[in-house]
Amino acid sequence: MKILIIRLSSLGDLILTQSVCAFLREQYPDAEIHYIAKAAYLEIIPLMGLAIQPISYSKSLKAHIELFKQRYDLVLDLHNKLSSRLISSAAWAKKSAVYNKQRKTRKQIIAGNKELSISSTVNLYKSALSPFFKVDTLAAPELQIPYGAPGIQLPTGRKLIMVFPGAQHFTKMYPLEYYKELIQKSPADYYYILAGSSAEHPLCEKLRASAPDTTFNIAGKYSFAELLQIMQPMDLVISSDSGPMHLAAAIQKEQIAIFGATHPRLGFAPLNPKAKILTQDLDCQPCSLHGSERCPLGHFKCMKELKPALLLKTIEASFKNNS
Repeated sequence: MKILIIRLSSLGDLILTQSVCAFLREQYPDAEIHYIAKAAYLEIIPLMGLAIQPISYSKSLKAHIELFKQRYDLVLDLHNKLSSRLISSAAWAKKSAVYNKQRKTRKQIIAGNKELSISSTVNLYKSALSPFFKVDTLAAPELQIPYGAPGIQLPTGRKLIMVFPGAQHFTKMYPLEYYKELIQKSPADYYYILAGSSAEHPLCEKLRASAPDTTFNIAGKYSFAELLQIMQPMDLVISSDSGPMHLAAAIQKEQIAIFGATHPRLGFAPLNPKAKILTQDLDCQPCSLHGSERCPLGHFKCMKELKPALLLKTIEASFKNNS
């Protein structure tokens, strides 16, 4: 059995496909499973722990011809965009399926329908399996933490909190000034590890500069595998609705997920019983599927009304419940 999984991006979406990959590995223990994704995300695939061969996505004709030569038995398109459909067509498998994004439902949710919700994107991915398998539920995504000690020296005797202050779009980001206030008003034994991509290093540096004795900036310095190692001993992980949120959920860390322009009803809530979600649940929320560069109404209340005092209270409650 030879299988191709297609999900080109982004970080969180790839992590959520682990549930489908794990199901396929259980059904076909000896199958040769390939996974095609953009180069920036290939490292996630070995962390799924399922002996899957990563393939770097290329738009070239040569790359598509090579896929045709593989003679796949099954192709699952878990992206459902023009580029992924071209890949699926090029692979020319005996069987193929594409997942149902429920675009109409998501558009209605964004338009203000409060009665509709999507339980999880993982359940949407399950739709690609339904033509060939009877699937009741899929397990939550799980990533493997590589062996080895964290690559940084962490302080002892303090509460370690990893914060991912960045996001791909502005309206997903908790205000930087709020993070500064949170850190400055935190108890003396709280220590914040600031993380994110290399593009987010300047943002994290601004935050570190505001409280140099209680923060450490590691943004852009480590691979996903190394980041999981560093994340493992953390007492708590804080992020917006972003890839790192799913990274923390996939290793079942205590976490706080902050939702602004988006909303858990769109299907992106962390699949983690230890997760706490902060959202205002305003009438104008969600205003977009993936966030945008400005608030459409100009007030940005979805984030601005989530005051630092509320976040600090949520952190303290998390520590109290796990003491």
